[in-house]
Amino acid sequence: MKWIIYILLIFAIFAYSCENENNNSYSVFTGKEYFPLATGNSLIYKVTEINIDKPSEVYDTSIYYLREITDIALLDNENDTAYRIERYTRHSPDDNWIIHSVWSAKLTENTAEKVEENYRYVKIRFPVKKDYSWNGNIFNECESQEYRISSINSFYQIGDYAFDSCLTVVQDSSFSLIHKDLAYEVYAYRIGLVYKEMTYLNSQEVVFEVPIEDRITTGTIYIQELVEIEFINE
Repeated sequence: MKWIIYILLIFAIFAYSCENENNNSYSVFTGKEYFPLATGNSLIYKVTEINIDKPSEVYDTSIYYLREITDIALLDNENDTAYRIERYTRHSPDDNWIIHSVWSAKLTENTAEKVEENYRYVKIRFPVKKDYSWNGNIFNECESQEYRISSINSFYQIGDYAFDSCLTVVQDSSFSLIHKDLAYEVYAYRIGLVYKEMTYLNSQEVVFEVPIEDRITTGTIYIQELVEIEFINE
C-alpha cells in the first residue's frame, strides 16, 4: 500500500512541476506591451516641424496636431493580422480633424512593424533587451539602417504624463563638427509611442566652441510628443 502512495506522490509532484513550467513559459516578458494594438485606441500628438536653409533665408516652423486611431484588424500580404492606423491632423484644438493618411501596424512573434507611406519599418525587435540592434529597413528598399534599444523600463515624462516604464529605440545617431543626425522613438508600456524626434543638421561654419544648433546652414527638425490618450479598450 505504501508503494502506491509513493507513486501517487511522485506523480503529483511531477504534474505540479510541469504546470509551473508551462505557466512560466507564458509569463516570459518579450516587450510587446510597448507596442499595443487594439481597435478604437487613439493617441494625440503635438507635432513641431522646423525647416532651415540659411543661404535662402528660410526659417520655417510649423506646429499642428496629429491623431492616430487604431482601426479594424485585417490580413496583410503576409497573411498576418495587421491594424489600419488612421491619421488625422488639425492646426489647433478648435479645428476639426481632417484625414491625412492611412498606415498600418502589426505584431509578429519577433517584431513590431509599421507601414508608413508604403515603407515597412521594423520598429522594435523582440525579446527586448538593452543594446539589442537590428536592421530597421530590412523589409523596404532603403539602405540598411541599424536600430538599437538604448534603454528599457526607464522613467519618462512628457507634459502632464509620467510613465514608469519606457523603451527608447535609437534609429540614427551620427555627429561631427559639421553635421548632426539623430532619430529616436520612445514607447511607454501599454501605451505605445509617446515621443519621436528626427533631427538632421548641417553646418558650413566650423567653430569648435559653438554647438552646431547655433550655426546651422541647412537642417530639418521633427518632434512628435504625446498630449492626449484616448484608450477605450483598457
